[in-house]
Amino acid sequence: MQYRGISKAELFLRLLFPARCICCDTVLPFDAPREVCGDCEKDIKFLKECVYAYSSGSHITRVYSAFDYEGVIRKAIHRLKFGDTPHNASVLVDLSYPLLESSIQSHCKSGSNYDIIIPVPLHPGRKRQRGYNQSELIASRLSHHMKVPMLKGVLVKKVNTPPQSRLKRGERLKNLIGVFCVKKPDLVSGRKILLVDDIMTTGSTAGQCAKALMDAGARQVDAYMVAIRKKL
Repeated sequence: MQYRGISKAELFLRLLFPARCICCDTVLPFDAPREVCGDCEKDIKFLKECVYAYSSGSHITRVYSAFDYEGVIRKAIHRLKFGDTPHNASVLVDLSYPLLESSIQSHCKSGSNYDIIIPVPLHPGRKRQRGYNQSELIASRLSHHMKVPMLKGVLVKKVNTPPQSRLKRGERLKNLIGVFCVKKPDLVSGRKILLVDDIMTTGSTAGQCAKALMDAGARQVDAYMVAIRKKL
């Protein structure tokens, strides 16, 4: 979080409401360069590779990610999803994007040539309960960096399934089969799409979302995940 060129009103607000570390909630110094404390920043685990190719026949061509889903990053994402800290989404994207920018551009002949960014949807009931869809917030910030439009409400989740985190690996894919659909196929047909979510573990959620998009006529689906639990 940069402090140069900000308004006096915002400076005043920061005096009243100091910035906090997105990982441990520690109050940060007024001139902190980013919203992560020094101790947590040292513990961030960056992935050695930022691009993962899927096998032939998959609905996803490649996945971009910057962080291991462990330690302080796991805490930051957990607070984003369950701690009512929506601002964490922007900070996580800002931290990861410098690493990912060159990787994304190296796989696109004319730079970032994605047509649209689409967030993984929450069921409306789950979204009302949480107050926001963290993937939409992540996608919105990524859209800002990449200058690619983000569309929500195009891909929808029509069944309120049990959380994936409560299921065993073999149950996760079965839990999601047929629960995603494309509400506006004309907006995805022939498009190269970047699918966005917070974490990837088994890849079941992203895979089923990509299937729905490809079935609706998408030309290609890649994915951006803030963190992944294991190499794909």
